[in-house]
Amino acid sequence: MSKKLIIIFSMLIGILIFSNTSYASSNYLPPSNDKTDVVYVSENVVVLIDYANNKADLVELTTNMITNISNDANTILDLNVMKNPQKIVLLKKDNGTTISKTVLSYKGTVISKAKIALKNTGNKIKWVAPTGTVNERIMVQSNNSFNLYQYPWSKPNVSYNATIIDKGYEFVNVQDWDFVGYPDLAIKYQAQGIMSDDFFVKTVNLYTKKVQLIKDFNTDINLKYNGGNLALFTSYTYQATPANASRPIATESQKVYRLINTVSGVEIASLKDIYKEEGDISGWQTELINDQVFVGNLLKHTWSLYSQKGSQILANQTWPKESTSKFLSYNSSVKTAYFLDYASGQASITSYSIQ
Repeated sequence: MSKKLIIIFSMLIGILIFSNTSYASSNYLPPSNDKTDVVYVSENVVVLIDYANNKADLVELTTNMITNISNDANTILDLNVMKNPQKIVLLKKDNGTTISKTVLSYKGTVISKAKIALKNTGNKIKWVAPTGTVNERIMVQSNNSFNLYQYPWSKPNVSYNATIIDKGYEFVNVQDWDFVGYPDLAIKYQAQGIMSDDFFVKTVNLYTKKVQLIKDFNTDINLKYNGGNLALFTSYTYQATPANASRPIATESQKVYRLINTVSGVEIASLKDIYKEEGDISGWQTELINDQVFVGNLLKHTWSLYSQKGSQILANQTWPKESTSKFLSYNSSVKTAYFLDYASGQASITSYSIQ
């Protein structure tokens, strides 16, 4: 009788182990370029944020050494790189009603850990480093509402209602935004009509309440504050769309990047080119990393690099892996470009010498 019990017990343990293993495997999603952000740290170091699996990895580009700095699968809320002093600040959802804040060195060594008693993390948050006599702050977006908090985190110091009512659309909603410090906030809206989506950007000075709308886009937009200016850039793969939907016309020049002066609202730089619509995949991809603007041609499998002010650094380089790799960085001192490849299901960094 005891032997039978032992056998049954062993079988139950085996089933439980198998179930737990299967559950863990089912939670893991293959990483992809679209769900990975690249955050520049220093000349040879970047952080890859895999949002599909809530995973942040510190990557040493010259050695291809990858160090995980997120430790668990809790939701990554924000990652900020400070230049002086040199620190990486990682914010994640905690198990309770707090945010976990981990401060690391540029080598991934943990310097400190803390809890922030901010219960409402909304749809997205951005952490802002302390400056002078102003403590650290966190901007929280919940649908069309923005609230800026600081210690003791109980109520916002600044609030902004970003709702836009436009009778030409069924819905107009906040889709993305950027904020690197008071008072400038940039918001991307998705305006939904009948079988069509339009995108536009609103910038607002939270102190003066000055607002600017930028609406001349024919596709989705990415936005990023960079050095006191706002960068707006697009990527597009040609595809069939409804007749009334806005889409890029392949025979026309596309403005794939523009730089807006934050104070004046004036466009101070832009990049344009024509991208033919041919074959299975054609279009363009634009990225902004460390003041470098990467523009890739999906049809020709080539890429060019520019400064944020639009000056050309490199032209018509071969895009590794036939445009399926993701640009990480270009080190001009050693004339080497670095790309990310997920073909194996794991992050692989490849360097390419530029002639």
